[in-house]
Amino acid sequence: MPAAGEDKKFVVYGGLDYATGRVVWCTDASKNGATFVRFLDQLAEAFPDGRMVVVLDNVGYHNSHEVRRWWVAHQDRIRPVWLPAYSPELNLIERVWRHLKDKLSNHRWWADLPALEHATGVLLDCIDARFHRPEGITLRPAQNFCEVA
Repeated sequence: MPAAGEDKKFVVYGGLDYATGRVVWCTDASKNGATFVRFLDQLAEAFPDGRMVVVLDNVGYHNSHEVRRWWVAHQDRIRPVWLPAYSPELNLIERVWRHLKDKLSNHRWWADLPALEHATGVLLDCIDARFHRPEGITLRPAQNFCEVA
C-alpha cells in the first residue's frame, strides 16, 4: 500500500481593517521575514493614506532584522503594536483564521493544493469581519461558498 502523500502547505498572511471588516491578505510558500515584508508592503499599498496601527503577536519573523528595517523605514505612518505572548484572544484576526479554517476543512479533504489556495482566496475576499456588530463574521456578497470554491 502506498504511504500517504507529502504534506504540502502554503502560508496566508492577513490584516484586518477593524473599521470596515475588510481583510487584506496574501499567500506565500513559506513564513519568514522576507515574505512578511512583502505582505507589509501590500498592506501599506492597500491603505495608502493616513496613519496605521498593525497589531502583531510575537512570532519570530515579525521581529526579524529585515522586518525591523521595514518598521524603521515606515515609522512616520505605520506603527506596530505588540501583543503579550500567548494571547491570541486579543487579536481579532485570529477569529478570522478560525472561521477560515472551519469553512475550508468542513467535510472536505484537500488533495489539490492550488484548489485549496484558490478557495482560501475566494473566502478571504468575501469575509466581512465586523466584531463591533452582533453577527461578527459574515460573507459578502451573499453566495454559496461551496459552489464558488
